[in-house]
Amino acid sequence: MVYEYDIIIVGGGPSGTTCALALRNAGLKVAIIDKSTFPRNKVCGELMHRKAVDTLTSILPEFKDTFKQFHRTTVLKKTIMHYKNQDVVYHWNSESYTCPRYYFDEFLINYVKQTSTTAFHFNVLPEKYVTTDAGIEIHLKNSDDIFKCKLLIGADGTNSLVAKQLASKVIDKKHYMGAVRAYYSNISNLQEDTSEVFFNDYFGLNCLWVFPVKGNMENVGFGFLTSKISKEKISLKDTYYDYFKRSPELKERFKDAKMESELEGFGVALGSTIGITSGKHFMLVGDAASLTNPISGTGMGNAIVSGKLAGEHAIKCFKAQDFSEEKMKEYDQILYEKVVKDITASYKAQRMLSRIPFILDVAFFLVRFKSIKDKIQSWV
Repeated sequence: MVYEYDIIIVGGGPSGTTCALALRNAGLKVAIIDKSTFPRNKVCGELMHRKAVDTLTSILPEFKDTFKQFHRTTVLKKTIMHYKNQDVVYHWNSESYTCPRYYFDEFLINYVKQTSTTAFHFNVLPEKYVTTDAGIEIHLKNSDDIFKCKLLIGADGTNSLVAKQLASKVIDKKHYMGAVRAYYSNISNLQEDTSEVFFNDYFGLNCLWVFPVKGNMENVGFGFLTSKISKEKISLKDTYYDYFKRSPELKERFKDAKMESELEGFGVALGSTIGITSGKHFMLVGDAASLTNPISGTGMGNAIVSGKLAGEHAIKCFKAQDFSEEKMKEYDQILYEKVVKDITASYKAQRMLSRIPFILDVAFFLVRFKSIKDKIQSWV
């Protein structure tokens, strides 16, 4: 069977569903295809800064209030950073959020179903993307079905097949992070509105995060550059537990804690190198476009912004009936201004900071000064 659409979005995560929401009133025939069914597990740090929620609220004015009332959403108002028995508390000027991806992704999909005519095709496993003069054909594994569209949005994550086949993307270990995370309960001194980050000079700038999620649990994770993992033959799981052993505060806080899930790993394509983000008849969004901030390791906000930008540019393409590589460069330009420029600045800052001896000692000394701490708090 042949399925024909104006736009096909490959991937039902936050960037893909945001793109569909941005297209909901465009009068176009849109579909989302995904290899999974929802809800589904997605291993992630699950922290969302205001950029993510503000962007969705710019599309759906009621979104922020609805999301904050969602029974799986946790609202965060401060962060505690720990290093050598020093605790620095940041009271942010705006909220951030956590919501387990198992629930958040389905929450967004339900929003798409309620507010648009977007079609959904789950358990669809693409094998080959073929560009023609009319658009792109998607050939599947273990099926004779074919999907056709004039414009394809690649929202299929870090290991994006769309990016590999249409943008010749390859994994560069110098710009790729491996991470692990688990859920814990019964951690002492929990504050539901507070995220925590633990530093240890043995691990340099690689921190262990502790993010609260609903149900008196915490998302606890840690990551390293993949190039470092390969070069030094690091076991992420062993290093994860070693972090606890090297921190008296962590050992005390977790002495009665219970691990509520397996320790699971995931990969992140960092925005320290972007590469191709569009071409004839296609655009890439979210992790498929490598939009994760290389300092913070967070990518949800950038993914959602890119989904909106791709949806808005798609409407322009259909009005002009122009899906050429040259037309798609307009998406690249706005993506650079809204997302990539900040990522590039973060990467340069990361490289500079990593060369400074005793950078953690310097940083934690400087934030003793109120003016510096206030400046940092104003950034988020």
